[in-house]
Amino acid sequence: MIHFYDKNRNIVMKLYDFSFNEQGEPRIKFSSIISYSFYKASREIEDYKSCLEAFLKELNLLYENKIEIAQFVPLERQLEIYFRKLEFGQISVSIRLNNVDFDNTTHHLYESKLEINYEIDQSFLPELIDEISTVISN
Repeated sequence: MIHFYDKNRNIVMKLYDFSFNEQGEPRIKFSSIISYSFYKASREIEDYKSCLEAFLKELNLLYENKIEIAQFVPLERQLEIYFRKLEFGQISVSIRLNNVDFDNTTHHLYESKLEINYEIDQSFLPELIDEISTVISN
């Protein structure tokens, strides 16, 4: 399980129920739930395992102050996560949950987006890095 906390250690988003398909290009499937203020939303996400591995690498580089932004953006963009370095060890976190639906009857395309923005300090990153590492190694 991977947790994303706000500065008060409240869980903003949880990624869980990971499963891997190692045939061909390795893929990862998981559930996400965002709970912030009075908003609550969930999605099933599937993407290439390499996308999560790249996010882990970027989080490590962000923690080492070698890059300014770490991002997780699956190909279908159902979920977008951005960590941007600010001053004095602060990090801006932006989580976007996107939904696109097509109505076969009316042929209309419906889009919705839930975006959560908050700040944390970089002391939250080692735990997140460890959780992602654990998921990838299992």
